[in-house]
Amino acid sequence: MRAWATILLIALLPMPVLAQMERPEPRPTQNTGVINGPSAPAPKPDAPETTSKAPAEPADAPPIHTTLREDDFGYSACLLELTFLGADYDEIAPVTDPEHRDCGIDRPIRLRSPLPGIKIAGDAVMRCDTARHLSHWLRDFVRPAVALLPDQPLLTGIEPGSTYQCRPTIGNGDSKISEHAFGNAFDIAAFRFQDGSRIEIKPRQDEGDMAEAFQRAIRGSACLHFTTVLGPGANAAHESHLHLDIKARKGGYRLCQ
Repeated sequence: MRAWATILLIALLPMPVLAQMERPEPRPTQNTGVINGPSAPAPKPDAPETTSKAPAEPADAPPIHTTLREDDFGYSACLLELTFLGADYDEIAPVTDPEHRDCGIDRPIRLRSPLPGIKIAGDAVMRCDTARHLSHWLRDFVRPAVALLPDQPLLTGIEPGSTYQCRPTIGNGDSKISEHAFGNAFDIAAFRFQDGSRIEIKPRQDEGDMAEAFQRAIRGSACLHFTTVLGPGANAAHESHLHLDIKARKGGYRLCQ
């Protein structure tokens, strides 16, 4: 009887209630990160910038001379080394050029004597590191070479060519700024000796004398201290002097001509 009563009760229930009774309860789902049902609407892409907005301009590169500025430790160490070598110099105010922002020396020195007893005529303004290489080269190679000259004259002076000068490179058609414009370069036109004699830098081809041997020897040794050495035969602009500079190049490359 109970079974028939149950069947009769179910038959008499309204259809919506019957449908709800037949639908199984949903099982709780774990949060898997997957959205069930319709896909979530994709985010709208950012609206393109209007053409009326100008693109941002890149920041100006710093002047070249400021990129060569020595830090406090390096600069102090260089000055100390010059002092130990016996150089005579002064620290001077920064050098800049109002017409060319890249030219200048942030921490220049005025070099009077790279070594005791060797004067630079008219002095020379340069970076400390240039002076340091010049002093070592004169001590380690030039003075010993002078001692082998006839009568062993005493080296007492250097006649400079260009020192600091804001200008492009010359002699090779290059439009880049010269290393002279940063205090990295020093030109030597002649060497003076205590007896009043001098050896000037000039083309010397197969003369077979000691002056030619001296010029060849010091020119070759200069490339051990300087990254650029140019002189007679390199080009017309360097027929009357030795150009020495400490330009930094990739891979430590040195230009010796």
